[in-house]
Amino acid sequence: MKLSGTQVVWIIVTTEIVVIIGVNISPTITIAKQDAWLSMLMGGVIGLGLTWLHVKLSVLHPNQTLAQFSQELLGKWLGRLIILPYLITWFALPAGLLRSFADFIHLILLNRTPVWIILLLLICVITYLTSSSGITGIGRFCELVGPIIIVTLIVSFILKIQNIELHHLLPVYSDSGWVNIFKGSITPAYWFAGPFVLLVIISFMQSPKEALSKSILGVSITVFMVLSAILMVLLVFGPNLAAEFRYSYFAAVRTINILEFIQNIDIFIMFIFVFGVVAQSSLYFFIASYETANSFNLEEWRRMVWIGAPVVFILAMMVPDETAIISYDKFWSAIIYPVCGIGIPLFLLIISTVKKNSRENKV
Repeated sequence: MKLSGTQVVWIIVTTEIVVIIGVNISPTITIAKQDAWLSMLMGGVIGLGLTWLHVKLSVLHPNQTLAQFSQELLGKWLGRLIILPYLITWFALPAGLLRSFADFIHLILLNRTPVWIILLLLICVITYLTSSSGITGIGRFCELVGPIIIVTLIVSFILKIQNIELHHLLPVYSDSGWVNIFKGSITPAYWFAGPFVLLVIISFMQSPKEALSKSILGVSITVFMVLSAILMVLLVFGPNLAAEFRYSYFAAVRTINILEFIQNIDIFIMFIFVFGVVAQSSLYFFIASYETANSFNLEEWRRMVWIGAPVVFILAMMVPDETAIISYDKFWSAIIYPVCGIGIPLFLLIISTVKKNSRENKV
C-alpha cells in the first residue's frame, strides 16, 4: 500500500475540513465572540507546529508506523503500552463521529429512520472502503472528493456574500483579549494537526522526502477554508446568534436565497459532509485496525476490520446523547491530545534524535 504526496494532501484536507467546520466553529465563537476568526488563525499556526512535530518524528523512521517504531525505541512491552491510548482513541473517534453525524442526519433529513439504521449503513460503507483497498483506496477516495468539497464550500461562500454585515466583526480584540482568543484556538489547533494520523500514514508515502511539504500544504489549505467559513458565519449571524447554533455553518448556508431562485443548497453541503465523514471515519478505522495488528504482530490486519466494525457500532450506540460527545471533546482537548499528540511524540522524537546522533558519532 502506497500513497502519493498529492493523496496525503487531500487526505488531510478531506478528513479535517468537515469536522472542524461542522463541529468546532460554534464552540470557538462561544469563547472568543467576534474574534473567533483570530482564534482559528492562531489555531492554524499552532496546528502547523504540531504537524511539523509529527512529520519530523515519522520521517526519522522510514517505512515504519507508530506501533512499529515505538517498540523499536522502547522495547516490545513499553512500546505496546504507549500505543494503547492511541488505539483506544482511533476506535473511539469514528464511533463518536458516526454517532454525531447519524444524529444530525436523523434530525435534518431522515427523522423517521431509526438512528441505528443510519449508523449501520455508514459503518458498512467505511468497512467496505477500509477492507477493500486499505489506505490506498482511502487516498484515492480523498483525491476524488476533496476538490469537490473545496469547490462546494467556495461556491457557498460566494452565494452568502449578499447576506454579510461587516459590523459583526467589530470591535476587534478589545472585547475578548488574547486569553479568550487563545482558549478558543486550542481545540481547532489539535484538529488542524489531526488525531496523530501523520504518525502512521507518512510510512506509506512513495516519496518520504515530500512528507513535510505536503503535510504543511494540506494543513494550510484546511486552515484557509475553515478561516473563511468562520468569517462567513460571523458576518452573516454575528457572534451572539452564531454561538446558539450547534451547526452554525449549515444554518448560514440555509439563509442563501438569491431572487427566490437559488435556494436550499444546504443539500449540497449535506453531501460533502457525508463525503468527509466517510473519509475521516474510514481513515481512523483503517489506522486503528492496522496499528492493532502491528502492535500484536498479527500477519493479516484486515481481520481486525471485521472485529473492529462491531466494536465501533456498539460504541456509537452506547453514546447516550450530544452532551456525552461534548464532554468527550473537552476530555480530548484537556488530556488526550496533550498526552498523545504532544507529550509522547516529543518524548519519542528526543529518543530518536539521541539514538541517531549516537549512531552517527560511532561511525
